[in-house]
Amino acid sequence: MIDGRRYTSGRIAIANLSASIESLEGRRLEGTTFEGMLALSRLLFVRGDLLGRIADHDQAERVAIEAVDVSPDAASGLYIRARLAGRFHGFKEAGALLDRALAAGYPEREVDAERAALLQATGRYAEALALRRGLAKDDPGIHTLGALASLLAEMDRWAAAEASYTAALDADTGVSPLPCGQLLFEWGVSAMRRGELDRAEALLGELDAILPQHVPGRGHRAEVALARGQLDVALALIAPLVEISDDPEYRATYAEILAARGERAAALHEADRAAAAYELLLARRPEAYADHAAAFFMGLGNRPQRAVDLALANWKLRDTARSRNLLARALGSAEQAA
Repeated sequence: MIDGRRYTSGRIAIANLSASIESLEGRRLEGTTFEGMLALSRLLFVRGDLLGRIADHDQAERVAIEAVDVSPDAASGLYIRARLAGRFHGFKEAGALLDRALAAGYPEREVDAERAALLQATGRYAEALALRRGLAKDDPGIHTLGALASLLAEMDRWAAAEASYTAALDADTGVSPLPCGQLLFEWGVSAMRRGELDRAEALLGELDAILPQHVPGRGHRAEVALARGQLDVALALIAPLVEISDDPEYRATYAEILAARGERAAALHEADRAAAAYELLLARRPEAYADHAAAFFMGLGNRPQRAVDLALANWKLRDTARSRNLLARALGSAEQAA
């Protein structure tokens, strides 16, 4: 599907990203501009997403808050705060801040893009679709068409989603593999959620070919391999990630794979470590990690009532098909345990 030769090497792209972050960090310490802090925060979020680094997300938030304090106008500060709230699943707060940013004069198009993400996250698909379509029509690029595709996939309109994903790839005129890599990741995850494991493996394999450093991509490939019973493949994919990433999701997957291989003592040890890490994250950001933690605690985490509480909290944040399914599974697990 993709000619990887059109893109810069994934290793070089990640190295360049880190070099840009280091340069901007140096300027920040010396006293940088508002624009410099915004750029630094954005790049830290990008690297955190690519490498599964929660520490980068935390630093990105700190820098963004510093930027709010020196923002040139009220509208910019409100918009930054809205994006931060949405990023960490404070959806109600984010929506209110977007309203205030728009009223204060922040550009409507950027507000619409952020609002579409909030509407999609909370299951208000019809409203999100109207915004996503308008944004893609006005500026048909990889980001707008890809966002439309992710929404269509979540609405279970798979044929239209596939067409939009393909159009998004065709619209990519850059040489960086990062936008394409993130699109392939979202596409692969959408296929996984539909149970199309062969399709998911094909898409995540393409991602690995252009950007092998993409930690979530490798983590989900490991999940696909586990689901297909390819335990050696799954272990080879996941084992390096627990040393690279500070996100307990990968240690939890590692524990599942070890359990499937019959290595029960090692699996329980890794599950205990994942549980401790999840509790630390939940103490700081309960909304952001409730869904993944619930899935873990109903399985190897072996705390079914904790899973119910987390799944219920997640459902109250966003009433979507996925949140309802997670809650039903947690309740079923707790009932079975009882």
